[in-house]
Amino acid sequence: IDDFFSEYPKIEIEKGEVIIQPEEPLIYIYNLVSGYVKSYSINDEGNELIINIFKPYSIFPITETLAGRTNTYYFETVTDVVLQKAPTQKVHEFIRSDKDVLFDLTKRISAGLEGFMIRTQYLIRSSAQKKVASSLILLARRFGENILDNKIEIRLPQTHEDIANLSGVSRETASIELKKLENEGLISSEKQIFI
Repeated sequence: IDDFFSEYPKIEIEKGEVIIQPEEPLIYIYNLVSGYVKSYSINDEGNELIINIFKPYSIFPITETLAGRTNTYYFETVTDVVLQKAPTQKVHEFIRSDKDVLFDLTKRISAGLEGFMIRTQYLIRSSAQKKVASSLILLARRFGENILDNKIEIRLPQTHEDIANLSGVSRETASIELKKLENEGLISSEKQIFI
């Protein structure tokens, strides 16, 4: 995949820029070289719900283009990023031409789907505390690094609002639940969150 995208120039985009909007034709697929990008929806009340956070070596919006569906999500940079973009049709042709790439992509999508199913269970059936805790576990699995004293540092900076948008709760509720977890000694937060 990296070899394929190496034919396309690198593009630098600043934090907070929307790359793709809902209903926008998906004429490009992006390879994330560095930084983080989130996909999210906004409900009728104007609340954001984060669907996924892409990390380096991710390609997006691959599932929407492979399924032939209209995109319903925003894709926005969480940090400054470096991307490469290739025409969707060229990416599809490349995937079809190489069974190893197709298998690798299938593994990636399967891992993402498993995580999404687990997260959906917590978002639908759980208390606010479990929603926030499960979001922290998701962040630790995807963006965490083991450090001294049996701690995991979440390397993706997160505000209380980010945690709320990932958990499907209000910012106030997320703050309350994060404070409870901190008081129980399960997490600590400085610039980063530690579990």
